[in-house]
Amino acid sequence: MTRSSYKRRNYFIKKNFQGKLILGYFLFVVIGCLIFTVILALLSADSLTVVYQDNDLQIGQTPFMLVKQLLTANWIFLIAGSAFVVVAAMMITHRIAGPLFRLERAVDNMSRGQLNDIIYLREKDEGKELAEKLNQFNNRLSQDLRYMARQSRNIEDLLVQYSSLNPENSSFEDYDSLFNSIGRQNRAVLKIIEKYQLIDE
Repeated sequence: MTRSSYKRRNYFIKKNFQGKLILGYFLFVVIGCLIFTVILALLSADSLTVVYQDNDLQIGQTPFMLVKQLLTANWIFLIAGSAFVVVAAMMITHRIAGPLFRLERAVDNMSRGQLNDIIYLREKDEGKELAEKLNQFNNRLSQDLRYMARQSRNIEDLLVQYSSLNPENSSFEDYDSLFNSIGRQNRAVLKIIEKYQLIDE
């Protein structure tokens, strides 16, 4: 009997970043509710509300009565709503923090010279365009480095040929041909380098 492998999804990839975002979402919802409550209280401050609860008739200003009823009767919905906001914010931030973590790791690999790291993101993740552009850059830089490595090997072979020439048996044309070949290979390398704008030292 084969055991199915289950990979648990890690929803907290960048804890500081996600924590700040979740707190921000939560505070946004709470402050929005408080602002709505204050506006409702200001608009209904001049009215009275009659509440009949547990065989008791209560009369009071509408804002205070509404807040009192909301807190006493619907506190479980407030807690459930707060939990829902936190869970929803965690799911949303996971779609941002996961790709951000993956992109940072790929850039770290690039700075260490590892250009073979291909960035794969899920279909609904944010940052897919940036990941594709980084993959294209890695591919282009890899091609250019491979080309320069080939040219460097060609120059090395030409230098070996140059060192193996015997001055007594070699003509000026032999030397000139080798120099021209080395110059062509070197210009090809410089042409690749000139495509990049480098930071001034």
